[in-house]
Amino acid sequence: MPYAPVESAVLQRNDRERRAPGSGSRVPGRMQHCAMMRIMLCGAADTERVRDAFVQVVEDFGGIPRHFLSGTVNYINSATSSWTENSRESVQDADICVFVIVEEIGRITWETEVSEALMSGKPFLVLCLDKTHQRYLFLHSTFPPPTDLSVIPSEQDRNLVMTLRELYHERQITVAPFTDGSFRDVLRRELSQLFRIAVGHLSERNRRGSAVPLFAQPSRLSMTDLVIARRIALDEFEEKHKRKQALRALAARRALDEEPLYALLNSPEQGIQRLSFELLEQLYTPRPAAPAFLEHLVVIANDSDDVGVPRRMIPIVMAIDLAGAVAALALLDLDDAGCKRRLAACLEAHEDAVAELGLGEPVAELLRACLSGSAPSDWKSRCRAYLDRLGGAPSEGAG
Repeated sequence: MPYAPVESAVLQRNDRERRAPGSGSRVPGRMQHCAMMRIMLCGAADTERVRDAFVQVVEDFGGIPRHFLSGTVNYINSATSSWTENSRESVQDADICVFVIVEEIGRITWETEVSEALMSGKPFLVLCLDKTHQRYLFLHSTFPPPTDLSVIPSEQDRNLVMTLRELYHERQITVAPFTDGSFRDVLRRELSQLFRIAVGHLSERNRRGSAVPLFAQPSRLSMTDLVIARRIALDEFEEKHKRKQALRALAARRALDEEPLYALLNSPEQGIQRLSFELLEQLYTPRPAAPAFLEHLVVIANDSDDVGVPRRMIPIVMAIDLAGAVAALALLDLDDAGCKRRLAACLEAHEDAVAELGLGEPVAELLRACLSGSAPSDWKSRCRAYLDRLGGAPSEGAG
């Protein structure tokens, strides 16, 4: 189907000027379909002093430089136009933001653009002219917190101190100083480091992608695969089903140390925390179990808002170390009727071992705790019968 005259003219112009279709930018002849990286220079108007160096470095990296003084940022002109909103949109559209302090502090940059970059997870760098940075260090030591910054006569100095204090002490962000002649080198170095980190994350993703299919056959996992499995299981930002696969593989191989196990047992992801308790007998290998470990499990269960955690914990700790579990479970909060029922049933299931280990007295105390409360229930009859066999009697007020 032939192109319309206007479309044909546009295509001919793009071909002559080596522009990508639908783009206003010239690109090298073999990169028409390549998504160019957008790197945005953010700061006050005096960043004009480093703009040419910024453009050169970004283009050397194969990126597209963005800067508000060049008009290469996102904007919409209308009756409701807002520089703040335009800045926010520009940060969202950029792949990397480079915040630069020369001498002045740009209000929109540090009140809007930095916050937007942080909230959106945008990679960014912060560079500061060295003599301006030295000025900040002098002012910071001369007027240390909690000195009221209003005593600093210069508004520019007050803004400098407030901005860098927030970056350093509240947000703990690294600032890279540069001199008048070193901006190119510093920017190139910092961008290279950022790209190196990005490539590292890409490599890690590829390694994880190769290891995940092997989790279904834990016996085939190499030591390197097990290290990757641990990283996946502990990564709160990884997909839950992959974390569960990794956790099951680690349990099958008994390949998890105590410290990462604590982290998994405290995971904010409910499914991971529950599965960690379910697999605890395989994940925790020392026998007999350390009393402090068992008590810590009870503390986790008491602190959890998920009643499924203590209910899962009770049979598992008894399977790991019955004597230690009986001692630790004396600390368990029994406000939940389901926990009482589970505890009574599990104690009865271990009746022979309780007798063999001479645990009758502490088990009787746990059974009395299970019988507390007035609500009638069928399971309480079994609980009373077991308590009778132990030679105990319900305390006053037991249901």
